Amino acid sequence: MDGLAVCVAAVMVMVIGGIGACKPTAAPETPTPPPVSDTDSCEQAERRLEELACLDRRGDPMWVNRNGERFADTCRTAQSEGGIFFNPRCVAAAQSCEEALACPAAE
Repeated sequence: MDGLAVCVAAVMVMVIGGIGACKPTAAPETPTPPPVSDTDSCEQAERRLEELACLDRRGDPMWVNRNGERFADTCRTAQSEGGIFFNPRCVAAAQSCEEALACPAAE
């Protein structure tokens, strides 16, 4: 029985030691959003949406949201925080509301 106990103890040491030797895997890094270079176009994009009188699907004006925040302010905040990319340069150059809505999320 002593030999069996020694074997069991040795196996337990190897198992516990093996578990202790396992390194936890690091969580995958959150990708850093690319720097936004056209935040200065947010104001122009707002003016263009207002000139074209673009409305969203609910029929609300796209240049100001329901909280009364202007598009340019929302655009600058979202761009600087790495949130939604509005592609203001594309919106500012749009010739129609359809074109503004079709601006890709990234160029």
